[in-house]
Amino acid sequence: MELFGNIFFLAVSTFIQTALFLPESKRILDEGVARGDMAFIWQSGGRMLLITIAIGVVTLITSYLSARITAGFACRLRNDCYHKVISFSSQDFARFGESTLLTRTMSDITQLRILLINLMRSSMLVPIVVIFLLILIFRINIVMFWILFVSFALTVIYMTYNGAKSKQYFDKLQEKNDRLNALFKEKLTGVRPIRAFGNQKTEENKMYAADQEAFDAAILANSKINFLSPVSLIIMNWVVVVIYLVGSTQLRSGMAQISDLILIFQYISYFIATLAIVPVLVNMLPKAAVSGARINELLEYKSAAEESGSQKSSQISGVPAVEMRNVIFGYAGATDVIANVSFTIKRGETAAFIGATGSGKTTIMNLVQGLYRPTFGEVLIDGIPVGKYDPSELRSKMSYATQRAQIFRDTVKNNIRVFDESMTDDRIKSACDAACFSEIVDELPDGFDTVMSPGGTNLSGGQRQRLSLARSVARDAEIYIFDDTFSALDAKTESAARGRIRERLKGKTVLMVAQKISTIMDADKIIVLEKGRVVGTGTHAELLESCGAYREIYKTQYYLDHGDDAERSGEDK
Repeated sequence: MELFGNIFFLAVSTFIQTALFLPESKRILDEGVARGDMAFIWQSGGRMLLITIAIGVVTLITSYLSARITAGFACRLRNDCYHKVISFSSQDFARFGESTLLTRTMSDITQLRILLINLMRSSMLVPIVVIFLLILIFRINIVMFWILFVSFALTVIYMTYNGAKSKQYFDKLQEKNDRLNALFKEKLTGVRPIRAFGNQKTEENKMYAADQEAFDAAILANSKINFLSPVSLIIMNWVVVVIYLVGSTQLRSGMAQISDLILIFQYISYFIATLAIVPVLVNMLPKAAVSGARINELLEYKSAAEESGSQKSSQISGVPAVEMRNVIFGYAGATDVIANVSFTIKRGETAAFIGATGSGKTTIMNLVQGLYRPTFGEVLIDGIPVGKYDPSELRSKMSYATQRAQIFRDTVKNNIRVFDESMTDDRIKSACDAACFSEIVDELPDGFDTVMSPGGTNLSGGQRQRLSLARSVARDAEIYIFDDTFSALDAKTESAARGRIRERLKGKTVLMVAQKISTIMDADKIIVLEKGRVVGTGTHAELLESCGAYREIYKTQYYLDHGDDAERSGEDK
């Protein structure tokens, strides 16, 4: 409705300008000046003043409507992009990359918004003005009509053809902008190691090189379209010269009146002023076409979850809570991280995963959560493949304590409840008690209402891990995943936290990743990983007997912990 209203008022504005305002000058010449009638001239001037006020009112209305249309369009499109992105799995997210998602959601939508506001306010005037003026000039002088019509058609065809050829250059320019965003993010997030290793100059050179590439791409892309405006103006100005010559010839031969020619010249001046908008529009079209294609690619992208469909589930008695069957997986651009992994974790069991760095522990946790899809094999939750779940239902089944504690810039309370308003204060406090975080909260200036700094930099590494543990256990879920979340805790705090969490999660399915055997010794099942393969499964005692890799880890950690005492004990034996 607003769009039709905008078009209607643009047409009204053009009609008032061309059919009412400009013809007044002809009437002043024919009826006022020719007869020496000052009263008529004053009356005509008054009418022109009223018409000018009317044009101003209509222009304000069209500006308001166009602003609402473009702001609403950008808002809805940005919301669609945002909701699409947050529905992505980690695998889908990696398919695009952070930098291009940011560029598409912000910069590309801005390009479309700029094009749309110009269409609504000025570019849409072009066809309306052209149609009105050509009709009016045709009624006055058919020769002038054909000169103007042919020149306008040739100018538009020329600009459209050359503008379309420049699209590929703007496509490359947006790719360079994506690269700039990625580098800029790297520099911000990696500022500490950059400074620690004294690599400021190297990173500055990398940023300068990428910036120079974007600069060159921008110059090349814009050079393909910047000449369109002067060429079109040259053509139209030569048309004015031709029209003046033809008009003077017609005037001498008596084929036209002076007032008619003056009116036509006013129409042509208005025509050329309006036509000056066309090169601006043609300049914007390649940029907007590239941006539109990139946004469309994002919105039409089918994630793995959407392609496989979703399936509702409920707890099925006797079916394992978590199961992997011959799973093979590798990240994009990498060899397989895990190969032929199979295991079963029953409902209510505590299963632990241990192995050297890079053995695939965190990758398995990501696959269990559906953040990635296996290349081959199946990951099942309650007997149903992860890919068949609706993402929201799958997330509701799980609570996850990440390997690296993610702290938001908000209060401690909101960091624990993760904006779940239904979570009571008592539940939050009991979760903090279980994670040994309550004593930290007591020391904070505003307790649970203390606002955390970005990334939790006002907490130590161990304190951040305890907050992450509290967030995980505060949630009522069926499966709890702890991805090496005790590594930064001292032995005493770790022992206390593990004991309290074990008691709190009794009867729940728990998956735990750890580097230290002391953390997982009491697990119902320990799965040993080596180079992406399962090399042992059992309890702590069983693995010491049957799994060489587990024994090696145990011996290494035991000797590191006991040192000379262990050696002396061995000598005595």
